[in-house]
Amino acid sequence: MQLKQLKDYLPEKLFLGLKNQDIDKLRPCQEKAIRAGLLEGDNLLVCTPTGSGKTVVAEIAFVKSILETQEKSIYIVPLKSLALEKYKEFKEKYPGIKVGLSIGDLDQSNPWLSKYDLIITTSEKLDSLIRHGASWINNISVIIIDEIHLMNDAGRGPTLEILITLLRKILSNAQIIALSATIGNTKELAEWLDANLVEDDWRPVELHEGIFHSNEIDFFGYKENSKISGDISDSVLMLAKDTIKRGKQALIFCSSKKSAEATAEKISRLRAQNHEELSKQVLSVLARPTRQCKRLAKCIKGGVSFHHAGLMSKQKMLIENNFRSGVIKIICCTPTLAAGVNLPAFRAIMRSLKRYSGRWGSTYIPTLEYKQMTGRAGRPGMEKYGEAISIANSEDQKQEIYERYINGETEPITSKLAVEPILRSAILSLVASGFARAPETLINFFESSFYGHQYEQFYEIENKIMRILGKLKQYGFIKTKQDKIYATLLGKRISELYIDPESGHLIVKALTNAMKKKISDFSFLHLISSTGEVRSLRSRKSDWEMLQEKLVEYEDDFLTKIPKEWDIEYQQFLDDFKTALMLQDWIDEKPEEYILEQYRVRPGELYRRLVNSDWILYASHEIAKILDFKDIKSDINKARFRVKYGIGKELISLVKLKGIGRFRARKLYSNGIKNIKILKATKITDLVKLIGPKTAKKIREQLK
Repeated sequence: MQLKQLKDYLPEKLFLGLKNQDIDKLRPCQEKAIRAGLLEGDNLLVCTPTGSGKTVVAEIAFVKSILETQEKSIYIVPLKSLALEKYKEFKEKYPGIKVGLSIGDLDQSNPWLSKYDLIITTSEKLDSLIRHGASWINNISVIIIDEIHLMNDAGRGPTLEILITLLRKILSNAQIIALSATIGNTKELAEWLDANLVEDDWRPVELHEGIFHSNEIDFFGYKENSKISGDISDSVLMLAKDTIKRGKQALIFCSSKKSAEATAEKISRLRAQNHEELSKQVLSVLARPTRQCKRLAKCIKGGVSFHHAGLMSKQKMLIENNFRSGVIKIICCTPTLAAGVNLPAFRAIMRSLKRYSGRWGSTYIPTLEYKQMTGRAGRPGMEKYGEAISIANSEDQKQEIYERYINGETEPITSKLAVEPILRSAILSLVASGFARAPETLINFFESSFYGHQYEQFYEIENKIMRILGKLKQYGFIKTKQDKIYATLLGKRISELYIDPESGHLIVKALTNAMKKKISDFSFLHLISSTGEVRSLRSRKSDWEMLQEKLVEYEDDFLTKIPKEWDIEYQQFLDDFKTALMLQDWIDEKPEEYILEQYRVRPGELYRRLVNSDWILYASHEIAKILDFKDIKSDINKARFRVKYGIGKELISLVKLKGIGRFRARKLYSNGIKNIKILKATKITDLVKLIGPKTAKKIREQLK
């Protein structure tokens, strides 16, 4: 279908916008979407390969609606990084449309978003906005759900499923466009969404799937096999060297962070060291680079990098941008990159298709995950084809990979809604928002979810709903009056704070105890570490002696009961305690390198825990306000400030100045500049010697 055929059916600005993108002819999935009712406002489920043009289908829907109805559209993505990517993309493509981005604070209704036509957000943030009663939600006419297959994810899936169910209830006339590259049960999902199904296997770049074994990539007759010669025995290194020799790029998917780092280091040794400036940029992200930072910087000198959740966001951004520009040739990454930002490469190399899964040992990954990784192979507009290469260690394994993945079917999406923490939070939210005033309404809501659509035997989740309602009432978060359910002031606030009601109850009990005893900052550190939101570290047998010694030191600081050693909860208590000790070391100004060595926590993982810790401390402060516990609010704020900056309490006044972080504050304090009053009286020349001319100048300007 030629674009000009749609001229009379599209608003002029949309038509010209598509033409400016050099779109003269619609791609197969776009034409099918038009024929499936895209322009008539029908719901669509679009399942086509990466790069096939799904996003343009979404663009046609929301731009047409915005221009014709002046109503809003929302674009829901799973990750903040994807939200930022889409925000930049749509702002550039459609300058006449007001594009807003909402991915931040979960305790806001963001009324300023009412000024925007298109709002890019994550499912968690949109769920939070609905809980806060954002009035502009009712003006939404188009809902785009990107990566809808992530409903299959046990972590993010339930929140997304509940959000879609709720949006379909409160915005029954809105058009839904759901996008995915890999779904096994497309018809079942389309039926639940009341959507027309659009499927196609066309890719802008051909995908050649092969298996590397005995120095040869077997493409199984699809094209001629490739012999890889060389004097290296390691299969991954052979493929990486061959990729670089061809002047191409590759993503090498590894099973763990440790494997990604080790693989990148080995490959980097094969290349000349010449990217000094980029290496320095990566190294300078932290004031005191860790061993991980140094390893990364050394790899990058050779145009090779590793990429995983343990990196700082600035480091990941530098890596991604320099991969796109061609400076970095190889990225060794964990599979999370496949579900993240758009980062195609000539080759997607799967080092291993097995993952360690606890007591079951190493097991094969789902086909869905394999398809996500292989979808990154091939760069549209730059190459005619891309190669997805799996590595086999034997002929038997080669046959297994071929049958399971290359010739296999993607698994169906199954609802993960029965996860109890998500159910608790959703039930309280539905009651607090006024959506559900009776148990029957809640049951009907969950019956209309994908879970209810998939499973005829609904009694299991129905029993859970009734049990959770009983708990919420026991905790004082809801009350009943004349057979109606209402949220209490405390329950409504906990729902708005976007925390698990179980965590809320734990905080209420702990704060009540705090009013009766002497407390320390560690009291709050252990409290927040005991919530599900701050992911606990695993304590090992090698930690036992250290933990027992520390228990004696901190036994009077706990706000929660210490289980007996033979209790089933004791192992979890030790995990939480170890996490609290890590946070204590952080506020005692231990550097990231120490925390990496002592707790095996990489900087990126540390900072995500710090963000979550900050949030739970904020939630604790808000709960203390509701409970009218005035005496401990300032103690919570002090602990929160220390966690945010990683400082001793004596440095709090100094780090309030922009440009003064934990290390500069300590340097000033150690040189006698212990507060703002002394800082004001210090000569500029003395400041320059301590913190440099630029920072000294900034500080002086703030003190005027």
